[in-house]
Amino acid sequence: MQVALRAERLAHQVETELEAEIEAAQPLSNLRRLNRDDTSSFLEHAQRLQALHPNWLTVSLGTTSGAQVLNSNQPDGAPAGNNADIDGFAKAVELARTTIGGYMPPNTLAPSGSIPIHIPVVRQTSVRFIVTLGIEPGNFEETLWDADLPKGWDGALIDASGRIIASTDRRHRGQFGVGDKFDIAICCKDNAAIHEETLPNGLAVYAVSQKIPLSGWTVHLRMPKESLDKPVQRAWRMIFLAGAGALFLTALLASLVAHSIASRRRVEMEGAEQVLRLSETWRLLAVETADIGTWHWPFGSDSIEWCERCRRLCGLTKHLNSYDAFLATIHPDDRNAVDRAILQCLRDHAPFEINFRTQLTDGSSRWLRASGQVPDPGSDKAAGIYGVIVNIDKQKKAEAEHRLLLTRLNSAQEDERRRIARDLHDRVGQTVAGLSLRLKRLEVEAASTAIQDACAELKKMISDISQDIHRAAVELRPTALDDIGLREALNTLLDGWRTQTGIDLDVFMRGLDGPRPPPVIETTVYRIIVELLTNIVKHAEATAVSVTLDRRTEQLVLVVEDDGRGFAEGSSLPSSQRHLGLLGIRERLELVNGHLKIESEIGAGTAVFIRIPLTPADQEGEAA
Repeated sequence: MQVALRAERLAHQVETELEAEIEAAQPLSNLRRLNRDDTSSFLEHAQRLQALHPNWLTVSLGTTSGAQVLNSNQPDGAPAGNNADIDGFAKAVELARTTIGGYMPPNTLAPSGSIPIHIPVVRQTSVRFIVTLGIEPGNFEETLWDADLPKGWDGALIDASGRIIASTDRRHRGQFGVGDKFDIAICCKDNAAIHEETLPNGLAVYAVSQKIPLSGWTVHLRMPKESLDKPVQRAWRMIFLAGAGALFLTALLASLVAHSIASRRRVEMEGAEQVLRLSETWRLLAVETADIGTWHWPFGSDSIEWCERCRRLCGLTKHLNSYDAFLATIHPDDRNAVDRAILQCLRDHAPFEINFRTQLTDGSSRWLRASGQVPDPGSDKAAGIYGVIVNIDKQKKAEAEHRLLLTRLNSAQEDERRRIARDLHDRVGQTVAGLSLRLKRLEVEAASTAIQDACAELKKMISDISQDIHRAAVELRPTALDDIGLREALNTLLDGWRTQTGIDLDVFMRGLDGPRPPPVIETTVYRIIVELLTNIVKHAEATAVSVTLDRRTEQLVLVVEDDGRGFAEGSSLPSSQRHLGLLGIRERLELVNGHLKIESEIGAGTAVFIRIPLTPADQEGEAA
C-alpha cells in the first residue's frame, strides 16, 4: 500500500513539474505580434525566459511543417534544423494543444539529451506556429531520489516508447543509461497495485506502475521478489515457533492468557483505527493540494511535525520544530499575516490558505503557499491542524514577468500618447493658428463681399478644427493630469462629458488634496473612468451616473454607478466591446495590484467597485 501510494504521488509530482514548465512558457505562445506572423520580438522574450529557467536547454519557434524560424541557442536566433521529426511535434499540430514528447538523444533537439515540450500558437482556431522547448531530464532524476522510496525499491521514469528518462537503479549504471530501452518496459502496466512480474532475464520482481496522463510516461517501481520474500519466510518460521510456544503456555494458563489477549487486542484495535484515520487524513490532504509537503501541529504542543520536503522548502533544520522557528524563516513583511491566519485557524477551527515568502540561508527568498485545517472541528478528539505547503515560486516569478511586460507596454503607450498630444498642440495647432491669422488679413484686404463671406465661413471651419485638435490632444493625454494632478484632470473630463452627453452626472471626490499618488496610479484611475463612461454611453442607456473617488489611508476606492439597463450577474456581458473594455481595465489594475468587482441587475443599473492599495511610499508624493 505504501509503495503504491508513493508511485501515485510520484506520478502526480512529475505531472505537476511538467505543468509548471508549460505554464512558464505560455507567455511565448501568447505574444501579440505572432497574430501578424511577426516574430521580431520572440527571440528576446525566449532568451529572457531561458535565462530564468536554467533547465531549458533550447527554445525554438517553428512552422507547422517543422521548419525552424528562430532558435535561441544559435547566433542571432538563426534556425537550426527541422522539428518535424521531434517526438510529439506532429501530435501538437494535429490536435492544436500542448504535447510532451519522449527522451531525445544528444544533438537531436539540443546538444545534450532533452525532453521536448511543444506549445502550439493558435490564432482563430488554426495553428500558426509551434513553440518547442528542450528541457533537461536530470531534474526528473532528482524528483525520483526525493521521493524517498522504501529500502530495496528502485524507480524509473519511462517515456511512451520505453526509453529511460531517469532512474535510481544503481545496479544498472554503465549498462542501462538514460535514453536506452528499459529492460522491463513490457511490465509498465497502468496498475497502481503491487503485482509480480518476470523479466526477460528470468528474474522475478514485485512491480508497481503508474501512468502519467499528461505526457503518456510511466513511473515504474520494482524490487526483486527474492529480496522481499526471504525476510517474509524467515518471519513466518519465527511466527510458527512462537505460536507453538504460545499454544503450550495457553494450555497451562488458558483463563489468564485469554483475558490478557482480549484486553490487549481491544487497545490495539482502537490505536490501529486512530492511526488509520489520521493516515487517511494526511493522504487526502496531500492529494488535494498537489502533495508538495505536509505538516501537523498537535493541539497543546509548541512543536510542529514537518515532512522532509517541508523542511527543505522552508529552510528548517531537523532540530528546529517550534512554531517560533517556523515564523523566523518567513519574510518580515509576510510574517504577521501568516501568524494571524494560523492562530485564527487554531482559535476558530476554520480552514486557511495564505501565500508568503520564506528566507533561505543564501539570502534569497522563495514564494510558498500554506494551507491547513482541523479535520474534525466538532469533535473533542480533534488532534490539531493538518496542512500542506506548496512551492509557488515559479508561478510568482512568471506573474512578475507578466506584470513587468504590462508595465512597460502601458508606459510606452502613455509616452506615445503624450508625444502625439504635444505634436497636435505645438505643430498642428500653430499651423491652424497661422492659417486663421492669414484669413483675417485676407478678409480685411478683400474687395468683394463674396470673398469676405467665404473668409468668414473658412474662419469658422478653422475654429472648429482647432477645437477638435484640442479635444483630441486632451483625450490622448490631458495636460492637467501631468501639471496639476488627478482632481483637476477629472473635473475637466467630467464637466466635458456631462456637457457632451447631457446625462445627469453626480461627482464626489475626497482625500485628493494631500500628496499626489504615483503617476501610474493617477493614469490608471483616469483611464479606467474614461473607459467606464464610454461603456455607459454606448451600452447602458442611462439617465443618471454617479462617480465617487475616495482616497483613504491604505487604499484608493473608485465607485461608478448608473441607472441603465444592467445585465444578469454570471451571464455573458452585453457585447464584445464591453468585454474588451473590462479586459483592459483588469490589465491596468493588475499593474497596481488593484481589485475589480461588478454588481448588476437587469433593469436596475450597474455598479463598478475598484480598490487600489496604497503603500506608505505612495502617501509621500507631490502635493495636489
